[in-house]
Amino acid sequence: MKNRLVKSFFSSGLQAISIQIFGTIFFYIISLYLSKDAFGIISWGNATSSLIITILSCGLEQVMVRRVALSRSSDWAAVAYLIHAIVGGMVSLLVLLVVSLAGGNTTYSLQLLPYFFIAQSLVYIANPFKQYLNAREKFTPYAIVAFISNLGRIVVALLFIWAKTFNIYTTIYILMGSAVFELAALAFYTVKKTDLQFNFRFRAYKKLLMEARALYLAILFDSSLSRFDWFLMGIMKANSVTADYTFAYRAFEVARLPIMIIGPIILPKFARLFNSNNDKLAAQKKKQVIKFFSLEVFFAILMVLCLNIIWAPAIGYITGGKYGDSNATIFLILSVCIPLQFTINLLWTLTFSAKKYKAITIVTFITASLNIVLDVVLIHFYGGIGGALAFLLSVCIQATAYVFVVNKHIMTFSLWPLLIMAVAGAVSYFGAVYISDGVWPRLGIGVGTFLALTLLTRQVGRQHLDVLKLYLRR
Repeated sequence: MKNRLVKSFFSSGLQAISIQIFGTIFFYIISLYLSKDAFGIISWGNATSSLIITILSCGLEQVMVRRVALSRSSDWAAVAYLIHAIVGGMVSLLVLLVVSLAGGNTTYSLQLLPYFFIAQSLVYIANPFKQYLNAREKFTPYAIVAFISNLGRIVVALLFIWAKTFNIYTTIYILMGSAVFELAALAFYTVKKTDLQFNFRFRAYKKLLMEARALYLAILFDSSLSRFDWFLMGIMKANSVTADYTFAYRAFEVARLPIMIIGPIILPKFARLFNSNNDKLAAQKKKQVIKFFSLEVFFAILMVLCLNIIWAPAIGYITGGKYGDSNATIFLILSVCIPLQFTINLLWTLTFSAKKYKAITIVTFITASLNIVLDVVLIHFYGGIGGALAFLLSVCIQATAYVFVVNKHIMTFSLWPLLIMAVAGAVSYFGAVYISDGVWPRLGIGVGTFLALTLLTRQVGRQHLDVLKLYLRR
């Protein structure tokens, strides 16, 4: 069991590192060797394609994972999701090609959009294979595929740079090639190494759609919290403004890496906790969840503290001054969302595992609607800072709403650990900045102060680590 835990954690971590770390290195290369305008166009194209893919998904991914994780007789859900992805991707590509041709030469970004979508849709078609393997807790295959694919992007990009032929078009070719590799590798492994039967049953597909219907709006509107601001920024502001914002946002996504590592591991385990008619947790389970939450928040705030202390000098150095000071405030605001997103991830997992799809839909609809309004207003007046503020306000409301849902339907849940450690983090940050001018002294003072405050207030301890081990061992 211990070896299985280590293997699952390593493989899930390798997936997340391959996607986020290597992905960020690749986009760092783009940001460094392409102009801000070109980088802004690439960011907008990928964001818009992601929004389209989310609309196509119909919420099938999460429902498929839950079904496959609970029963081996539900493999049909993965096949239904695969056929849905193939047909949806082809139809959407045809629509985009028509729109692009109709637009003529008026918008350069619009002309390139179908090419970005091809890369994204290939990854989308590969997703049923990936999620099927993850639901079976076979994290290693995709971890290896993602590692090779994302490392390959970097190597090929460096070769183009060495040959002095690196531009926006070669970037698109790299994205497409990487997507083709992932799809082919995952499809080959699934066919050769699993017992998945590729039998499509339309009635079963309709059943899956009906089950996902309540969740679909939640996923659809949740996408506005992660990419709508990119889409809107590219329309309302200059490409250089979009570049500053998306660069900071990419760094923010990397900082959320622990969520991506732990999330695929705990979702099947939480699903099994609720695999009964009773959607309430026992008292012992409640205490474990709270301790798990406190530990997540502790690491999240510690990470935010360190990143903001080193951001401007470190990013300015590695980008030759192109980024760093220009988007330090944007990153500060976005990074404050990280502890809140750890909170939302845990509460969403509890709510989803308890099959409270309607509650998820309502919460996300309200949050996303507010986010869209805030984006339109704040981006218009404040650009990238406005987009970051809109995201922060929306995430605060989303976390509060999920607390209400969990308290009503599942268990008593308090945000006190988050609030106490957030205050400790703020005191540590501003204290370090006030006391010292050097980066390393600031880092030492900030981390030392935060550790002392959290230990004195008993927000973390050995029992919290024991609970983390327990959940990962299940």
